[in-house]
Amino acid sequence: MIIYQQLVGLTFRAPTQAARLILSFRWPREALFLALMLTAVLNSLILELADILMPTAGVSVMEQVPALAYAGAVFGLHLCSTLVMTWTGRWIGGQGGFFDILAVTIWLNVVQIALLVAVVLLHLVMPLAASLVALVTNFVMLAIFLVFIKEAHKFTSIWRSIGTVVMSAIVVVLLLTLLLGAQAPALLGLPDHV
Repeated sequence: MIIYQQLVGLTFRAPTQAARLILSFRWPREALFLALMLTAVLNSLILELADILMPTAGVSVMEQVPALAYAGAVFGLHLCSTLVMTWTGRWIGGQGGFFDILAVTIWLNVVQIALLVAVVLLHLVMPLAASLVALVTNFVMLAIFLVFIKEAHKFTSIWRSIGTVVMSAIVVVLLLTLLLGAQAPALLGLPDHV
């Protein structure tokens, strides 16, 4: 049984051990997909709440896209990026499977959501400090993410983890460009011949 409060602390104090602990369990596939859906919905709800509590001068994404559609897009993007990270990691010598990468990604999404809630609440009291905390948090979470990918693929070097993430980002951006490129005129409200 995992004690989640201890796992959160371990994630920041010793990310290698936290990743190994998460990977030591054989999570049911259904539970992983359900947890990924839950994190996508929670992410959408928190961003919607942030838009309500802290309205911006411009038009936000959450005003343009329904929360359910946004959650579906987040879910699909996470699945796609997990699949691509599995493939690119194996391409450069990794041994991690799709569900290993998915398990560590889900855990980091849960931690990121908790940090997002803290930043939103801090923003209500001290907006400038919240922005700084959000920036530092993103860098720390990126470093932890690289360690988790290293452990999931059983890499001996963090550089292979960095390569996996960079190659995955390039592939996902190319795929999104191909998918959305055909739909861009319609999304922007332009005629089809543009």
